[in-house]
Amino acid sequence: MAADIARSDYAKPTLIRSRSREWLIACRWGPDGEYLSIATAGVMLDSRGLAAPDAIAPIHSLFGLLVSESETEAASTFLLVRQLPFPVELAGTFFPADGYVLLQQRETISLVCKTRYSHSRGWLDGREVRKDIPDPAPASVEAMAWHIEATRRSWIGEFISGATLQERRAIRAAG
Repeated sequence: MAADIARSDYAKPTLIRSRSREWLIACRWGPDGEYLSIATAGVMLDSRGLAAPDAIAPIHSLFGLLVSESETEAASTFLLVRQLPFPVELAGTFFPADGYVLLQQRETISLVCKTRYSHSRGWLDGREVRKDIPDPAPASVEAMAWHIEATRRSWIGEFISGATLQERRAIRAAG
C-alpha cells in the first residue's frame, strides 16, 4: 500500500511533527479474517507510487483484532494491541500500540489508521524487541502518534482473498 504517514506528539496527537510517504504491507488473516497486521516497508522513492518495488519487506509491524464489520459499508474496524496474543508471530519488529484501523474494500482497498505508542527498545536472540511502556516520560523519543492513510498498489508479493464477510460466515457455519 502507498501510505501518507504523519507523526505527531504522543501527549497531543494533533501536533504533527513530520510527514513521510512510505510503503506498507497489510495482511488480513485468521479463520474469520479477525487479524490484521500492518508493516512499514520503506520510504517511497517514486512520488507517483503506481506499484510497490518487488523487494519490499516488513520493518515495523502493528497488529489489530477485528472489532466490527459492515458488509453494506464494505468496511472493517480493527483495534490495535500493545501485546501480541499467543501464539501470533509477525514479520518485522512488533510495535505495541493503541488505536484503530478502518479497512475499506470498495473500488480499491484503503485504510485509515490512528495510533500512538510508547516502548522501550532492546535485543533478544539477535532480533530487535520493543516492549510497551504504558506511561512514557514527557518528550520520550520512543513515544509518538501516527496518522496513516493508505491505498492499495500492485505488488509482486500480493495475495487478495476474494471471500466476503457473508462467504466467511457460510464457510465457518459449514465446517
